Amino acid sequence: MVYCTKCGTQNPDDAVNCSNCGASLKPAPYKEYRRHRYEDDMCFGGRSYIWGIVIGLFIITIGASSLLGGNIWDKVWPAFIILVGLIIVANAFMRRS
Repeated sequence: MVYCTKCGTQNPDDAVNCSNCGASLKPAPYKEYRRHRYEDDMCFGGRSYIWGIVIGLFIITIGASSLLGGNIWDKVWPAFIILVGLIIVANAFMRRS
């Protein structure tokens, strides 16, 4: 037996409409959840992907200048800073498109 979701009346399994109120007994089509644009943009505060690019390029510049000016043992930290800057810039470009 199929129950009507509108009035609760029992209906035969093969019924298409409710015998009491006439409402459709077919389940409503499933609505697929789609994330809203603002959920995707939360990382860089909306459409301000430019700030992510600017900050990433700034970090890359600081890391490159440290890498070119220090001795051999100080090159690990600037390389890490450059890597972080590249990741930020890449994420900003991916968010943009």
